[in-house]
Amino acid sequence: MSVRDAIDRAGMSRFQVTVVVLCLVINLVEGFDVLVMSFAAPGVAHDWGLSDSQVGVLLSSGLVGMAVGSAVLAPLADRIGRRPLTLICLIMCSAGMTVAGFSDGFAMLVGSRLWTGLGIGGMVAGLPVVITEYSPRRLRGTMIALYGTGLPVGGVLGGAVAALVVDQYGWRGTFFVGAVLSSVMVLAVAVAMPESLDYLISRRPQGALRKVNALLARMRLAGIDTLPEPDPSEARVRVTTLLTRDAVRTALLWLSYFVMMAGFYFAASWTPLLLQQSGFSAGEGTNAGLLLNLGGMAGTLMFSALALKVSLRVLTVLCFLAAGVSFLAMSLFLGAVAAALAAAVAVGMFINASGNGLNALAPGMYPTSVRATGVGWALAVGRVGALTAPALAGVLLDHSWSPRSLFGLLVVPLVVAAVAAFAATTSRRPSRSATKTGEPVALP
Repeated sequence: MSVRDAIDRAGMSRFQVTVVVLCLVINLVEGFDVLVMSFAAPGVAHDWGLSDSQVGVLLSSGLVGMAVGSAVLAPLADRIGRRPLTLICLIMCSAGMTVAGFSDGFAMLVGSRLWTGLGIGGMVAGLPVVITEYSPRRLRGTMIALYGTGLPVGGVLGGAVAALVVDQYGWRGTFFVGAVLSSVMVLAVAVAMPESLDYLISRRPQGALRKVNALLARMRLAGIDTLPEPDPSEARVRVTTLLTRDAVRTALLWLSYFVMMAGFYFAASWTPLLLQQSGFSAGEGTNAGLLLNLGGMAGTLMFSALALKVSLRVLTVLCFLAAGVSFLAMSLFLGAVAAALAAAVAVGMFINASGNGLNALAPGMYPTSVRATGVGWALAVGRVGALTAPALAGVLLDHSWSPRSLFGLLVVPLVVAAVAAFAATTSRRPSRSATKTGEPVALP
């Protein structure tokens, strides 16, 4: 029996639960780091007299860094290992947040946010991969969804913490809090995070057999006498394969990520303001933004529970379709306070659940040798959507588009993304185990 089969047939040991919790906490901390600029922006703009366009650059600079980090840094995990890259990226985040706190001008703050985004983008692509490799197949979707709660929880808690810090210490204090949290996670990863088993078996670094057996012992599994031979097909797989032989599947996955992140960041960025433009009070607009995040938390928990019973592919497609219906409801009922707030909850719930579904499915599409690369590039393309949607919304508003039409604009793309996600994860040579769980088989 292979190492993978042994993990799939066993339960979750305390060690495996610790790995998942550690990844979740990292995601929570980085959720704060991603959103900290929005908490600090009013104070920065006031102190430095920034224009709206400059504030927009500050808000987008971290996202630009994340997109580049996912494309450029994340693939290094397939070469040097998941654990070393996570440590490097956390150190980058801690340094970037510290520099941001000491920034004395616009350019320095933009540079620090780009640097922090690089670290976040390079790291978060590998964390779902680690969870995937340490979770039994039947629990994998649930573990990925629980991991996904880190971002919305980090946003909600980060907002509360930042409000207290800004009142006492000014906007710079928010960045120093993020630097401290990232530094704590550096220590936690150094002590508690293991290297991925698949990486050790595939890349065979020095002492790989000893390390694999030590990790198996911590999972209460039997050791192995020799490392299994690498799959010959994996040895031939390169990044270019994703864009040539498997171009269609890869493009469909990228499309799904693009639409999902475009929908998420459009809703997160514009919902409060669009509701105010539709006649809501400032407080009601703010409440809609809060409900959006709370819906995201509920959506990730809902996905984690349903993933125990429902095929990941089917569940992800249903979440995309439900997100499309939620945006349609937001467009149709924007004039009624209660209905619009309920639709905001639904938007947050299903767009976050769609993202959790993609994060659970994407690692299984790629062999170990390019797994972090494949997920990293998918996230990078998705973040292009994250950058494009909020900016496009502003342009369309300048050209007399209504808030109703903006929410309605995303309905069809979300339906298309549902079809793309289903097609991208359709196995070409399904195995019996994959067919039972609805998970994709790694690319040949």
